Amino acid sequence: MKLAVLFIASLALAQAPAPTKAEQFQDAARKGDAAAVKKLLDEGVDVNTKFRYNATALFYACDHGHLEVVKVLLDRGAALDVKDTFYGFTPLMLAVGPAQKKKPEHAEIARLLIAKGAPGQETALSVAIQGDDAALASYILEQGKVPAANLSDALESARAQGKTAMAAMLEKAGAKPYDEFKLDAAVLAKMAGTYKNAGGTEFTVVVNGSRLSVGPSTAPPSNRLTLVAKDATTFRVIGGQPGTAVFAAEGDKPPTLTLTLGPQNIVLTRVEGK
Repeated sequence: MKLAVLFIASLALAQAPAPTKAEQFQDAARKGDAAAVKKLLDEGVDVNTKFRYNATALFYACDHGHLEVVKVLLDRGAALDVKDTFYGFTPLMLAVGPAQKKKPEHAEIARLLIAKGAPGQETALSVAIQGDDAALASYILEQGKVPAANLSDALESARAQGKTAMAAMLEKAGAKPYDEFKLDAAVLAKMAGTYKNAGGTEFTVVVNGSRLSVGPSTAPPSNRLTLVAKDATTFRVIGGQPGTAVFAAEGDKPPTLTLTLGPQNIVLTRVEGK
């Protein structure tokens, strides 16, 4: 019986197709084998070959912090503006916020990409502020490519998180606070309360001075997002990924709050009586 199983297993292995050069290229980028990556590029593999969700080899190298592989790929013309079709990530976003364990090489990779003009520097700045990475934030600001509106986002985020040194750095770089739309305290109070998402998780909206804050009901106040009014129903979201929050009421239906954070739309429905 054992011999039969071994025979079938060996037969299956013998019949398995050898990995293509593109597959070898993907594997080498994941593992950090710069020599193999260079060899396969020399043999004609396209540096911008698309893999699952449109990710390229540069995505894998950035995510895993493989600095030498990134250098090879950049030298060979790896595209910096590609987005994956699942999360909408770019190589720079993976360098500053990797899914893998973060290591010192990630910061160096981020600098290389930024120096090459990689898009998404405003997102990288937001991540740097959240992670208290003053060196990366300073480097991004030195490039002078973050739009004024995003500088305001970053400044408000730093202030909301009590990061005075970061806020001072941003102000020195020309960041200005938001020009807020003024809402009466009574109007803000009507928006406050308990909301639920489609999965039943409760979120709490509370008045915080002239602003609102929102977060899961179980989260501490320091982990909530701050909402700054743009008009009577639309708010900027600060304290995390920049986005918008829109309050809406239709007839007798419970009011809703829609949070748009990057590619995500989170619809929350007011819980009556709370």
